[in-house]
Amino acid sequence: MPQRLPAPSLSRSRGLLAGICLVIGAGAAPAQAQNTAPLSAIDWLRLGDGQATPGAYPLTPPGTLSGETDISVRALDALRPEAVGLFPASRVGLPVSLWGATPANALAELIRALPSDMLPALRDLSLRLLLAEFNAPLSEPGGTQGATGDRPPGFLLARIDKLIEFGALDQAAAILDTLDPTAPLLRLRRFDIGLLLGDEHRACAGVLIDTPPINDAAALVFCLAREGQWQIAEQVLSQAIETQSISGYEADLLTHFIEGDERLPGSSTLLPPPVGTPSPLVWRLLEAAGDPVATLGLPVAFAHADLRGTIGWRAQIEAAERLVRVGALSPNRLLGLYTERRAAASGGIWERVRLVQQFDTALHAQNADATAAALLEVWPQIQAGELEVAFASLYALQLGQMALPGRARDLAFRIGLLSDAYETVALGLGQTDADPAARFLAAIARGLDPLSMGAMPGEIARAVAEGFGPDASVPQDTLDALAEGRLGEEMLRVLKEMGGPADPRLLAEGLATLRHIGLEDIARRTALESLLLERHG
Repeated sequence: MPQRLPAPSLSRSRGLLAGICLVIGAGAAPAQAQNTAPLSAIDWLRLGDGQATPGAYPLTPPGTLSGETDISVRALDALRPEAVGLFPASRVGLPVSLWGATPANALAELIRALPSDMLPALRDLSLRLLLAEFNAPLSEPGGTQGATGDRPPGFLLARIDKLIEFGALDQAAAILDTLDPTAPLLRLRRFDIGLLLGDEHRACAGVLIDTPPINDAAALVFCLAREGQWQIAEQVLSQAIETQSISGYEADLLTHFIEGDERLPGSSTLLPPPVGTPSPLVWRLLEAAGDPVATLGLPVAFAHADLRGTIGWRAQIEAAERLVRVGALSPNRLLGLYTERRAAASGGIWERVRLVQQFDTALHAQNADATAAALLEVWPQIQAGELEVAFASLYALQLGQMALPGRARDLAFRIGLLSDAYETVALGLGQTDADPAARFLAAIARGLDPLSMGAMPGEIARAVAEGFGPDASVPQDTLDALAEGRLGEEMLRVLKEMGGPADPRLLAEGLATLRHIGLEDIARRTALESLLLERHG
């Protein structure tokens, strides 16, 4: 609980209280209305011409989109808020007119439908579309007041919500900070992000603005209390309880937060917690009351809170693994946690920690035999954690420079294909002693017809061969949409279809489409990941 400061006199705070009370009146929804099903997958988000010859494709820039990437903020000039981004479209090889003729509301629906769990290459493309600066899409029917009015554009809100769902909190916060919005929904999104990142001061900055009112009594009470405005916080809370504009559970938690009484959450004096994911505010209030909720079973966005260094080493590692898995944290950050100290126990995650340390030590000692043995031992643990691409980004280059024996050499080749240097790795493959599967994979990495060089069994391999073969075909509906200038819409549709449950037909068509529109790097990485990760998502 924050240190309680002397309450200001009501005479000095009358103006602030007058604006605050608007929250409790017509602007506040009844408590029952807060239980309607959200549009987002996250419970707590508030509502409100012919193919070119294979092998001749230029590669699109790979882009660096991890959570540790330097973020640059571009001037807005006269741009509409929907157009704001963290880097220019040209940096990721996409046209500034990407959204073309597609209405903003249609794009927003496609963004909301993007799967949260997809192959790393597809996730990276999704982040490019959400973060780059493109021309604003066609206005939504009826128009909006924009980020500076009461109602934000649905397209912008969909982007922010999907970034939160992906765990990309720093990037979502950077977009909102660039806009400095007054729209209550966007200010509340920034409030949620600040709570999850452990920056309550920044989280509350937008809540305490009273024009227009925030329309969330619980957030307002929390921020007033943190600012030492105890008397006003108590009055707002009392009025919110009377008007039922706050749930009974939140009211009890906030009373405990303000008064610091002896009751503990979960005791018989408190109402039972609501079903589903707690809001970031409820989660933070429970933590402040000494009854924290573990983030491991919550959406990945909550995992950021475990990186604050205030909890145990194991929880930090588990959180970092989750964030690295979805591309929201640099693999180097995870490696730093892995190698911070000796494993505290055996089995489970500690076995992965121990084996990563053993491998890292052997690799840095340049001992080929020890590295080979350690690699074969650690790789199943890396696969179990679905951290193969992160491992490749850390170690593929060094493994490629070592003369490893037998099975370790073959494994290092496949790990190299999961790295950004996949094409260089493929070019170094010796054709005389490589097996058909290795030649098949190398052909994909080079953008060639894989059946002309090798073979692999299975439906996924057949779909990849179709997408990279000389007879690869793009669906006519897609060609028609591209001819009408709906490039961004088609990219989102392909991501939605390829990111869902494994479907060989959609994979073949998606790969052919990605190559047709010039996203050769994404197509090659997606094909390689589909085969090497042995999962789809």
